[in-house]
Amino acid sequence: MEDIVDESYEFEEIDNTETNVKYDFVSKGDKEVPKRVMLTKYELPGLENYYNLGFGNLSIDKDGIEHISDMSRDNNKDDKDKVLKTVFTCTLDFVSNLSESVITFYGNTSAKHRMYKMGLNKNLEGIKKYFNIKGGIINDLVTEETKEDGKRPVSQINIESIEYEEYKSEKSREYNFITFELKDDLK
Repeated sequence: MEDIVDESYEFEEIDNTETNVKYDFVSKGDKEVPKRVMLTKYELPGLENYYNLGFGNLSIDKDGIEHISDMSRDNNKDDKDKVLKTVFTCTLDFVSNLSESVITFYGNTSAKHRMYKMGLNKNLEGIKKYFNIKGGIINDLVTEETKEDGKRPVSQINIESIEYEEYKSEKSREYNFITFELKDDLK
């Protein structure tokens, strides 16, 4: 069994605040594509230990301002599995310092959400070595998807009505998001 840590790109933590932690790495294939992983704390009551996991391509404009695009199509086609493993290795680094945190993960488009779940399913045993994984279902969720903004909820989400269950790859189509928590024996 491959270990996600051994199969990841090298990365560097570049920012660590109370509400946001950032990691950078470079995808290497036909071209070098700088990537950023961000873990952002939710500011809603009831979600004090929850962080959103996001990642995308990193670019710097002519004025020196950083931009992260999770909608970019400028990627290496042959390393998406290694990129996903690196994202989870960055997440492992993060939760090793904040062991009670719960990480939420979802794609910002239907296609990316499906692709991420396929990558998760492909690497499930290696990821389960470190994380307790749950699927989250938001009943009565209404979303809207546009090419520019991706998928966004247009209905109010009541966190009390979210159903969690142990992640099952055969049920992955039903999950609106996935959560990751550090395994107890690693805390």
